[in-house]
Amino acid sequence: MPAPDLSPPPPFETPERALHVHLHAKLVMPQELAGGVVVVIDNLRASVTMTAALFSGAAEVVPVLTVEDAVRMREANGDPAPGVVRDEPSLARRALMGGERGGVLIPGFDLDNSPRAYTRERVQGRTIIFTTVNGTAALLQSRLAARVLVGSFANLSAVCASVANDPRPVHLLCCGTREEISLDDVLPAGAMAQRLIAQGRNHTSDDSARLAIAAYEGIATGGLLAAMRASRGGRNLERVGLGPDVEFCSRIDTMPVVPEFDGRRVVLSLAQ
Repeated sequence: MPAPDLSPPPPFETPERALHVHLHAKLVMPQELAGGVVVVIDNLRASVTMTAALFSGAAEVVPVLTVEDAVRMREANGDPAPGVVRDEPSLARRALMGGERGGVLIPGFDLDNSPRAYTRERVQGRTIIFTTVNGTAALLQSRLAARVLVGSFANLSAVCASVANDPRPVHLLCCGTREEISLDDVLPAGAMAQRLIAQGRNHTSDDSARLAIAAYEGIATGGLLAAMRASRGGRNLERVGLGPDVEFCSRIDTMPVVPEFDGRRVVLSLAQ
């Protein structure tokens, strides 16, 4: 906390085509995102998993905050509760429940938060009701924005191209790991910030974008996977035996699509 007797800071006008980087979702209020373009970054793993689901042909991903919300939504769609078997086929049974708590499959859910599980055979044409610890909460936090995209290393170039000519402020929103800032989100934010600044975006008074770029440039030559494994989120996944997911999520431009959240669901953007 700063000293309470400080005078107000000198004015700093937000530049046109401003680029904001938020190192954790808790560091920004929803009102600050209003009217802008938000890129939600949860690289390990929600952003990559949602992208993989849509890239594999899922109809939509519906983010919810809690496990109970997911169960209620599927039941409202006419699907049985987890563990309940119906003898007759249901036309409404399109929804799958996916997500994680503590990095692993939620009991009764169909899918966890591993992007490798969201194959075309498993998800094509299906609705995915999805909840994770940080990623889906950050999406819901961004509802006041004019546009909300899902970004990661996996769709780095596609996301940057999608916002390149947008005159509105761009916010790169790192989800973090629980309450902590995570290098696994800061690195893709740095990669995006590096490109967007080169394309004419402007820094703000806050140094978060510069920090993220410095972090990415510091490891970009040959050390990306090692840095992701050493990150807060990477260490968690390695501990529960999900190291292959860290490698999968560290690859750049493997899925050149842009998921977009419309306030209710995430679908592939039509403005790519």
